[in-house]
Amino acid sequence: MPVGGSEAKAVQPGKLSLRLEHSFVPMSVSHVAECPDLGPECEGPVAPIPYNHHVKQFVFESNLSASLGISEAFAIETRWGLRLVDVVPTYSELDGSPKSVPDDIHHHDETLVDVTDPWLVGRLSHKNGPLIGSLQLGLSLPLGRTEADPYELGSRGESHQHLQAGTGTVVPIVGFGVSVTAAPIAAAPVTFSIAGLGLFSAYENDKGFRAPSRLYASQRVSVSFLEGVLQPFVGVELGHETEEYWQGKAGLEGSNVRTDLYGSTGLAWRFMEPWAVDVTVRGRVAALTHAPTFDIPVILGFGFSTSFELWNKTPPATPSPAAIKERSDKGVTTFEKGE
Repeated sequence: MPVGGSEAKAVQPGKLSLRLEHSFVPMSVSHVAECPDLGPECEGPVAPIPYNHHVKQFVFESNLSASLGISEAFAIETRWGLRLVDVVPTYSELDGSPKSVPDDIHHHDETLVDVTDPWLVGRLSHKNGPLIGSLQLGLSLPLGRTEADPYELGSRGESHQHLQAGTGTVVPIVGFGVSVTAAPIAAAPVTFSIAGLGLFSAYENDKGFRAPSRLYASQRVSVSFLEGVLQPFVGVELGHETEEYWQGKAGLEGSNVRTDLYGSTGLAWRFMEPWAVDVTVRGRVAALTHAPTFDIPVILGFGFSTSFELWNKTPPATPSPAAIKERSDKGVTTFEKGE
């Protein structure tokens, strides 16, 4: 859920902001493998007996984001990611008894490590008192690993791969964010924010794959304590994916269109200016569509952020000159330097 990349933030010229974010997602799914998914066996005189596939995946993703303020209203941003996916498939008969499938062409006991598609984005931002608004326009670049059509390979009884690290295409990115801080001079100011992000897949890659478009929206409320040292927050997030296509057609599993609603909570801690850490816990509240999907018990996120002033550095505050006090005592005038 990359909605955080579109949150409204003020831009400071010459300031380089860095954020390293890690996410941990355990997931699992079970489905019945039957014809035509079982390949050429389905064309024989006796159809193969369906059986269950059970797949557990653990996904670890690390993303490094950088934002450089060019002017008070414009920043250039980029995002680079590394993804690790550990896959453990098991099998059972329809009655639940274990089944051995030593050469499964569909699922593989493996660990995949890949670079994902990076982003290059421009951010327009405007601040008016406690209100901040921003707009993002950019692209994701096709550097992540892609695969040949798994459905075509499967129909020939050949081993194939469904997991991809990229789209194989240039994908336009549009995002926005609005935030407002209520009672900014109070002991514990409250910030309300909304954000949206869209990655719009417009064409298929050279292997016949057209990635789904992805739309995300979020709403968050945070409270600032100890002058921003501690900031607990809660929020809701909505994710929507359109259909994905191979050779212009949806996959054998049926429609992949999905919409999921998540709840989130977390805490940010600025332990030393300008360094901060944060932790986020997300959980799926509702699946609003009926597409096949993984069971995801929880999504854990850990972030580290800092910033550096490359130019337009804020000069250190200089103490005001001490006041000179005049005092008279029994006709004698003395001058004292104030504290």
